[in-house]
Amino acid sequence: MSNNDYILNLLNIKDPNICILHNIDEKVIKNKKYKVIEGILTYKPTSCPCCGIINNSDNDIIKWGLRRNCKIKIPNISNCRSLLILHKQRFYCKHCNNTFIAETNLVDRNKNISNNSELQIRLELMKKQSEKDIAERTSVSVSKVDRVLNEISSKTVLRHPYLPEFMNWDEFKATKDTKGKMAFIIVNNKSGNIFDILDSRKSRDLEKYFRRYSRNQRNKVKLISTDFYSGYIHLAEKLFKNADIVIDRFHIVIQAYNALNSTRVKLCYKSNPNYNKLKNYWKLIVKNENDLSEEKSYSQYFHKEVSQKDIVTYLINTDKTLKATYECYQGIINSIKNKDFNKFKSIIQHQNNVSDKMKKAIKLYKENIKYIENSFKYDINNGIIEGTNNLVKSIKRIAFGYRKYNHFIARIFLIKGIIKG
Repeated sequence: MSNNDYILNLLNIKDPNICILHNIDEKVIKNKKYKVIEGILTYKPTSCPCCGIINNSDNDIIKWGLRRNCKIKIPNISNCRSLLILHKQRFYCKHCNNTFIAETNLVDRNKNISNNSELQIRLELMKKQSEKDIAERTSVSVSKVDRVLNEISSKTVLRHPYLPEFMNWDEFKATKDTKGKMAFIIVNNKSGNIFDILDSRKSRDLEKYFRRYSRNQRNKVKLISTDFYSGYIHLAEKLFKNADIVIDRFHIVIQAYNALNSTRVKLCYKSNPNYNKLKNYWKLIVKNENDLSEEKSYSQYFHKEVSQKDIVTYLINTDKTLKATYECYQGIINSIKNKDFNKFKSIIQHQNNVSDKMKKAIKLYKENIKYIENSFKYDINNGIIEGTNNLVKSIKRIAFGYRKYNHFIARIFLIKGIIKG
């Protein structure tokens, strides 16, 4: 293998018509250090791109000098910016009197960034990092990265021929140019991957989307897991006649959790002698009573050795409403943990002394009792979609936000591996 072939192989240049003139040099261009490679592109053209005449001899097409110093950015070498100075052969057609330039698969026409560099940008876009970081890694401008992402996003249209049998529905805060403030996300519970993302969670937009699928396809959907948002529940009942709607267990628990915590916070006024205890031991109050330790240790707030159970028992007995709300909360989380729907139903039917927040949560439970029952029946939850939402928030946070919805969604799909750059 010649020295020229070694360098071409090192630079991953597949065009055999490029000849490297000499070894790699180091130059400072605009206060930046570059590894500079100089080469020449020449070959015998098969035809004239202007008139189409076949090149059979020197009577048809001849060489006509060089277009010198075409600067092409190529991927970094040893973490150093790299530049290929390519002298492109010019040709003259004797039939149409036009000249044209030699072309290469290394770089597209009218571009100065190689296809290998663009490929590197696309691969970097599949990782959780900002566009500015990608630009620095690939030694291009941020606007170039943005243009590559724009090209990808313009082709990002998911066309699924059928709906998944088990779906998770949720929403997340998207960008300012969406139809609504929230974007709607559908996750295939079986595969655990995103099925689709819509730029609105409004009922009319969701109905229009799902009606693209035939009634027969919609009737094949078996389970839909969602939260307490009434818009999703009504839509699921309307369009998916054979599907059971499941209220996610996390959202059931969080209602009772927030009600108990809100009740505790109301007692945290400084004139309350137990203010410090209620404030500092809040984690023990919301903890499952079966997980409380009986092992005693010294407490600076009680000035003696007490166990976690002793602390909770003391605190809930300081207020009747707090005690009733606490017992209701413990009953709810343990009935869900043990998948005992009858116990859950009994608890929410016989609660009178609980706080107003807990009464509000119980009212919500009663209104959606048949969907809550399904959460005890089926082993499906929104854990997958909540994890996906965390990834979405992470992508948005790393980028310090997105202005364009299409770019944001394209990054999500790239990082999740749903589409390829």
